[in-house]
Amino acid sequence: VLWVADDERLYPYTTLPHTSILVNLFKQEQPQIAFMGASSIGRDLGPRVSSALHSGLTADCTSLEIGDYEDKKNNKTYRNLLYQIRPAFGGNIVATIVNPDCRPQMATVREGVMKKEIFNPNHQGEIKTIDVAALTEPTDFIVHVIERHMEKSKVNLKAAPIVAGGYGVGSKENFQLLHELATVLGGEVGASRAAVDAGFCEHERQIGQTGTTVRPKLYIACGISGQIQHTAGMEESA
Repeated sequence: VLWVADDERLYPYTTLPHTSILVNLFKQEQPQIAFMGASSIGRDLGPRVSSALHSGLTADCTSLEIGDYEDKKNNKTYRNLLYQIRPAFGGNIVATIVNPDCRPQMATVREGVMKKEIFNPNHQGEIKTIDVAALTEPTDFIVHVIERHMEKSKVNLKAAPIVAGGYGVGSKENFQLLHELATVLGGEVGASRAAVDAGFCEHERQIGQTGTTVRPKLYIACGISGQIQHTAGMEESA
């Protein structure tokens, strides 16, 4: 089912009306799980909606699973909960978070975590129209965007081949070899957190559990230790 809220006042994005629409729609439909992209909009909208619904939210998830949870302290077993998996404590551990009692179970999810499915031109879904006026208040529209400035990303980590370097590459100068290889392959250069922290590569190229999650057709790792934080962000691409 595709819910469509079509109102010229909803563009460009502002927080208040979109929050009201989702909060009231969730109260009406009672979903068990709600995902939002960990984009600039999702990171703004998700916490607003979860706070209004007192549901809690796990931000910037890098993996999602469904499983059972046993609360030994209260002697309860919960079936089919959402396992919300993300790096914690600066990326030093990977935390698995569950929400047994509050609904919906909400999470923002990094780009690349969800696998793209093959487009089916014969698929028929149901479209439902949202009455924007009924789910919002006039005060939701008091903020007006006067001017917007947008800059395109200079790094395309969706490129098919990725040549990734870690701390073991040794220096910023050595990273130039990876750039040359990526150019030959028609791909992009990525870096582990250790390499970025050492100044070998810029932050926008950081990939893995604490960076961008990617799904390349070809992945070449050079001088990367294989720490869990990096491997978890790449395991779907192996």
